[in-house]
Amino acid sequence: MKRARTNLFAAAGVIIFALTIAGCTHPLIAPPGETAVLIFPDRKSVTKVEQMIKEEGMLGAFAAAGEADKARPIVAGTRVKVLSRDEYSVEVVVARGPYKGLHGFVMKEAVE
Repeated sequence: MKRARTNLFAAAGVIIFALTIAGCTHPLIAPPGETAVLIFPDRKSVTKVEQMIKEEGMLGAFAAAGEADKARPIVAGTRVKVLSRDEYSVEVVVARGPYKGLHGFVMKEAVE
């Protein structure tokens, strides 16, 4: 009886651990009217784009097009694991799909 109870607790622990790991991913959220999220190779690029958009509005978005050339578009809804956050960006790793393992940075609004 004691051994069965121990096995039951061990199994419950493994299940809780597996659910915790599975719950660590977040979907990417595209800006209104878009179907993809840009993943930048470095924090500097995404921070520069975000600041230009905030400071200059739509004109800043056009000025940031050069930085956006460095980014890779990923379909909205793709699951990512969040590694870190700051004021402008979120560091992520793609958790599922054809780009699984891709590391990069997205704007903070792109992750729930």
